[in-house]
Amino acid sequence: MKALLQAAKGLKPARTPLWLMRQAGRYLPEYREVRTKHDTLTMFQTPSIAAEITMQPLRRFDLDAAIIYADILLIPAALNLGLTFVTGEGPKFSRTIRSAEDLVWLQKQAENKAQIISKLNYVAETVDRTKAMLPAHASLIGFAGAPWTVASYMIEGGSAGGEFFESKLLMFKSPEVLHGLLSIITDITIDYLNMQVDAGAEILQLFESWGGALTPQQYAEFCAPYSAKILKALQPRVPVIHFVGEGAGILEEVLTVPTNVLGVDWRQDLSRVSKRTESLNIALQGNLDPLLLYAPQAEMEKQARKILEAGRAHKGGFIFNLGHGIRLTTPVERVGQLVDLVHSI
Repeated sequence: MKALLQAAKGLKPARTPLWLMRQAGRYLPEYREVRTKHDTLTMFQTPSIAAEITMQPLRRFDLDAAIIYADILLIPAALNLGLTFVTGEGPKFSRTIRSAEDLVWLQKQAENKAQIISKLNYVAETVDRTKAMLPAHASLIGFAGAPWTVASYMIEGGSAGGEFFESKLLMFKSPEVLHGLLSIITDITIDYLNMQVDAGAEILQLFESWGGALTPQQYAEFCAPYSAKILKALQPRVPVIHFVGEGAGILEEVLTVPTNVLGVDWRQDLSRVSKRTESLNIALQGNLDPLLLYAPQAEMEKQARKILEAGRAHKGGFIFNLGHGIRLTTPVERVGQLVDLVHSI
């Protein structure tokens, strides 16, 4: 069994498995070369390009997994919200969901789930193409955004900018509309992830990137039930990683969501999370601060060793990762040094 899958199932493989969030992307010169020829959405929607980008970091580094080059906003794009990626600003939607009337419109768009999934079939083809190129030791990770995180973009019309003004306004004024939106996203996400598994994904990650924007009570109402529904639907098929950004203040609520692997962000102490999860029989993933890839090499290695020590001491499995994604200007050589370090000790 591949090392990453062993760890996800609670085992202790011979070497600590390692992959990095956003490992396929803008810090790589070969990615930037592809980017000069195509816009972002075209790259996501063209399987030959997306599969090639997925494989780029594995050709440079001895990683234990590839994660499909895609985006958490492809579902709302298939729901006709008009997704574009604006240079320097990120994703933008031409239509938002902020009222009961908007929800009725969205429900009509989502009536035919099979049609929505068929619009996303290019992701399945990317999975299939990547699987054929994957090294024998490497696992293939599929993913989706968790409902609250995806909904926040649909409400805001783009990135929330840290405040989540429109999203929380909808939560306070019309919680039934928000629940309706979350239900639509949840049901489609289950089918979307099943499609990825059918195409060859061996493990999945659910990204709740903006979970930490909420109070524990808000997370318990607007995140946990929907993420739990997705994870329960997929876990009989493949292991699932549940990653919650800025999750320290809502850890107790996050742990009510059943998962095989808990992705820990860099703001948390891995040994403390390990102690808290001793009785839950789950693996941990994480959680090096991405900015340590800019630090002096000795400091980066010192902190990586601490995480390795805590992860290997964890009762369940452990997957080394960053506590969030690689930044645009990350030195490529530092990524190689980190990968070599983790696999050498």
